[in-house]
Parts: sequence; C-alpha cells; structure tokens
Amino acid sequence: MSRLGRALRVTLVEYFKKTSLNGFGLLYFIRRRRYQRFFWFLFIAVGMLSASFVVFSTLLQFLARSTVTSLSDQSSAAEDMPFPALTLCSANKLSRQRLHELAQQLASSSGNATDYWLQRLPLLSGYFFPSAVEAASAARLQAALVDAQEVVWHVRQQLLHLSPSCESLLLSCHLDAVALNCTQLFRLMPTFEGCCCVLQQPGRITGATLTLRLNASRADDFRMPRTRLNAGFSLHLPGWLGRLSLQPGESSALQLGAIRLQADPRLRGFPLAERGCHFAEEAEHLVQCLPLCRLRSAIAACNCAPFAYDLSSPALAELNVSYCNLAHTACLQSLEASWSPWSCEECLPACNDWRYELSKSLSGYMSPLESKVSIRYGGQRVPLYRQDGLYNWYELLSNVGGVLSVCIGCSFISGFEFVYFMLFRLWHNWRQLGL
Repeated sequence: MSRLGRALRVTLVEYFKKTSLNGFGLLYFIRRRRYQRFFWFLFIAVGMLSASFVVFSTLLQFLARSTVTSLSDQSSAAEDMPFPALTLCSANKLSRQRLHELAQQLASSSGNATDYWLQRLPLLSGYFFPSAVEAASAARLQAALVDAQEVVWHVRQQLLHLSPSCESLLLSCHLDAVALNCTQLFRLMPTFEGCCCVLQQPGRITGATLTLRLNASRADDFRMPRTRLNAGFSLHLPGWLGRLSLQPGESSALQLGAIRLQADPRLRGFPLAERGCHFAEEAEHLVQCLPLCRLRSAIAACNCAPFAYDLSSPALAELNVSYCNLAHTACLQSLEASWSPWSCEECLPACNDWRYELSKSLSGYMSPLESKVSIRYGGQRVPLYRQDGLYNWYELLSNVGGVLSVCIGCSFISGFEFVYFMLFRLWHNWRQLGL
C-alpha cells in the first residue's frame, strides 16, 4: 500500500473514533462483531441516502419554482372598492342614420346614386372585423372613398362619428337609485371591439349598484357582416379576456368579482422567469403591454396602426405611422390569423394588481326595445393573494440542516470536523509515516 493510502486509512480510523456524528464511532468500536457492524453500516447508509433524497428534492423544488402564491387572511371590504373601467359595446357598430347621411354626401360628390354607396358601405365592417369582408372588395371601396371625398378620410374621427353615440345607447343611469347624467359617466372611445362607451373616472363609484337602462331598439341598426340578428350589447373589463352579452328585453344582474394580487418586495431580487411578473417600475402593465405588442406587429406587417390606437398621444406620436384603412384589409386578415398574445413574451402580469371578472344572472324580461342591467360587487370582502418566495435563505438552510440532523446527526461543526480530518490530519499522518 502506498504512503498516501496508509495515511488515509489511519486518518479514517481516527475520524471514526473521534467524530461527533452519531453512530459513526460504532463502526470502529464494534469492528470485531461483524453482524453488528454491518447493521450500523446499513443504518447509516440508509440515513445518508434518505437525507440526500430529501435535500435534493427540496433544492430541485426551490429551483423549479422559487415562488408560491397563497390566500392571505387579509382582505378588503367590497364597499370600499372602486369600479374598474367598464366598457359597454353595442353589436350595432355603425349608425344607420349617419351612414345614410354619409351615402348622400358621397352621392353628391361622386355622381353615383345613394343606393350604390349603401350597398358598399357595409364593407366598413372591415375596420372592426377584417376577416368578415373580402379584401379585394374592401380595397375597391377604399379607392372609391378617396376619389369621392374632397378631404382626406380621417379613420379614427370618421368611425367615431359614424358609430352610435352613448346618448342614444344609454337611456338612463342610476347609482343606488340616484339618477345620473349618462354622458358624464360614459364616453364613446375606439376599442378593439369597435367604438364603445367606456366608464369615465370609475374610482368615483365605490360600493354602490350601478343600474343602466339600454336602448335595444333596432331602428338605427345598420346591417353589417358578422352582426347577429339577436345581438344586443357586450360588457368588457380591463385585463379580462371574457365578455358578457346582454340581449334585447333582458333584465340582468351582474356581479363584479375582484381579487387583489400582492407580491413580496423582496421578489425584486428574483429572476424575472422565476417570479413571472413585473413590478410597476420595471415594465408596462399587461393591459398596456399587449396592445402595444399588437401595435408593433401591425406596424411591422402592414406599416399602419388600427383605429383603436390614439396616435396623437405622447407615447405613440413618435411612431410616424398612419391609421390602417380598407386597403390594408388583406394584411390585417393575415395578421389577425397569425397574431397571438402568447407571441408577446415580454408582456407579463403585474406583481401587484387587481383582477376582475363578471358573472351574470337573469332577473327577468321587459320590453324588447330595452335592456336593463344592474352591476355591483359580489360578496362583502375581496380576497388577497400574496406571492412570496418559497423559501428565504435562512428557511432553506434550516430545512436542509433539520433533515441532515435528523437523518445522520450532521451540523456545521460536523462539516468543519470532516474538513479538518481530511486535510490537516491526513497531511499530519502522511508526514508521520514518512519519518
């Protein structure tokens, strides 16, 4: 046996005689009773394997998902919660009366009859649903509009003008049975669902029931592709991919559900891929990020922006692009078929956020020319979900240390002890054997 091998053997014997690890000393002191020695060796081996399995499982769990979301015992009172930016959209995207006026203006400037334009203006549906119209027909209508109009067609302003106004859609608005001016509550704004009535300053409405009486008359409907015969209204919430529909003659009660998400500030030190969310100072909120991602895709593919974007805003003014028109229908159809929110990998949820959803219950029926909807928060409390680190460093250390202590009686002292014997005592014994 070599000098190093003999020194290692002497060191191991010395280590087993003097180690503070429970049971290891018996491997030396009962060496003449082989069956007992085998028992202790087997017992220690099982302990070491068990400790290794639990420790590695804990570490792998921490590396795979280092955060955990749990329901907190804290909550907010629903009566103190402001309403989100509720959006009310009519299935009738364009006003029949205003389109007739437009057709008459085009007839007087182009020489074509009013009926000629009324037969082609349904192709304006391509602004709202590009896939619902034939791209070539839409492009021909765009060329005809350019030839017939003396001024440049401003897409966003024209669509706002041609859409049904909030005054015509909202017959009355009440907040806890107190009548309010609907024009002060809602404003007509371009959205991806068309020009819709968006609740303004929703923070003013807290813990109350908002009741809306809607005009379901079809007198001003202009039949367009993709418009269903029984269509009425749809309700949308920011950040909620779902929608609720309201049919003519329905009286419905909507419950607004909300949850609050709150992240531990210490998660800022975690990698973005592990926590899966953005803090406010790191990136745009998901509600703003996804539309911007969609806008970048539209500009890259079609070199234009859909009418839902306000290009006059400071954030978009520097893009130097124009609005998409019917000539871009083919490109927008291709984009609509290929674009997905999952392609925007940089858009993550906010770490501190509110999530909303709507649920509907039918209260009864009324005149088919009207619809009525009451909106309020469901429940008395709003739950809080907290996102925390799965383990803090000291918790991970205590878990690993506890497992090692239970299985093999190991501690920091045991680790330093092993290093001492395998370095200093091995070196000492190697030198002693050389004398």
